[in-house]
Amino acid sequence: MAKINKLNLLGEFLLLFATVAWGTSFFILKDTIETVPTFYVLAIRFLLSSIVLALVFIKKLKKANKKLLFQGAFLGLLLTCAYVFQTIGLKYTTPSRNAFITASYVIMTPFLYWIIAKCVPKSYSVVSAVLCIIGIGFISFTGNGENGANNFLGDALTFISAIFYALQIIFIGKFQSKNSDTGSLLVIELSTVSVLMIALSLIFELPKGVAVYSLNLDQIINIVYLAVVCTLLAQLCMIYGQKFTTVNQTALISSLEAVFGTFFSVLFKRETLTEMLIIGFSVVFIAMLINELKIDVLKPLIKNKSKK
Repeated sequence: MAKINKLNLLGEFLLLFATVAWGTSFFILKDTIETVPTFYVLAIRFLLSSIVLALVFIKKLKKANKKLLFQGAFLGLLLTCAYVFQTIGLKYTTPSRNAFITASYVIMTPFLYWIIAKCVPKSYSVVSAVLCIIGIGFISFTGNGENGANNFLGDALTFISAIFYALQIIFIGKFQSKNSDTGSLLVIELSTVSVLMIALSLIFELPKGVAVYSLNLDQIINIVYLAVVCTLLAQLCMIYGQKFTTVNQTALISSLEAVFGTFFSVLFKRETLTEMLIIGFSVVFIAMLINELKIDVLKPLIKNKSKK
């Protein structure tokens, strides 16, 4: 029992590390893409992380079959769409808004799963979804960020990215239930993202001139940090952390990414929070807790009605 508890504690620590790392990525990525082409940054980030992971899982990769290649490539396509919409959205909104709206994938997942697998969502999922919409309304329609009127565009693009993150979670669960080679699946997924990002950069950014690809020392440090800490280490911690924790623990700890995203953005003075934004963030976070802790807030109301 003690051994199991220690492993569970280790798993929670690994998940928390990944969540904190992703929380730091929002303001660092925003600072970077203000001066460096977006697809170029993402291409380097995923290329570096996929190369290192390929070296780690080289033996398993040699045994990869066509089915695993297809699954990894499909997940990579979903993740590419998620990162493209999220990162472009980040250019037009603040890191904290981007972080919290991205985190709404936690609430979208059961509804998209309902459409795909015909599995009706629970009442707590419905309540959390309504609260999430209200919270995002506060975030999107109140408070002025760095780009003023463009905030709505950034929030909308970020919301689309959350849909792709939710789809990725659904299909990871579907594929992993039939395939235990998680390491190889992750390598193929990240490699696919890097290839697609390189292609997008060559198509949309290279025509502006080779000069756009030049980097100074600060930009290099930021990109290496995003690749090594926020992608490579974070993904490894997430994979192995999930082995020693429950699904609810994983989802709940992961939802804290939005909180850490806001915390670090404010800590490093990249933005200030208004009262309305704080209300919006709080409502979204409560929605996440209701969804992940499976709190049936409608049950007491139903009981009272039945007594009457």
